[in-house]
Amino acid sequence: MGDSRVSYPEMKSSVLENYWEACRDHGPATKAAGVWELAQISSDVYDGYAGGSGSFDSPLEYLMLEVISLVLSCWYPDQADFHRARIAELMRDNDIGAMLSSIPFDEAEVFKHDLKILRII
Repeated sequence: MGDSRVSYPEMKSSVLENYWEACRDHGPATKAAGVWELAQISSDVYDGYAGGSGSFDSPLEYLMLEVISLVLSCWYPDQADFHRARIAELMRDNDIGAMLSSIPFDEAEVFKHDLKILRII
């Protein structure tokens, strides 16, 4: 992984900022026609990162995105199931230990903590 890797805290911040903007622009507070459901907002934000545009360079970054997306979509079982399946696929195809050993210790500990809370590891 190169110096251009997005850290877990940076990714959470970026995703949450986009989530907030989408809620602001498309949520009920706009009082505009065509208000989006929260599930639509969640999907739109996720698609902006994972939509095949090459947002990330590593499986670890995609795994982090899936964990963040799982947490933000937990009220929607279909979306949560999708993200859990993607997490399982990424973990099956990659060595989580090797991925975590390539990042700073503090970042790895925070990410592992989240994985444990979500019962992924």
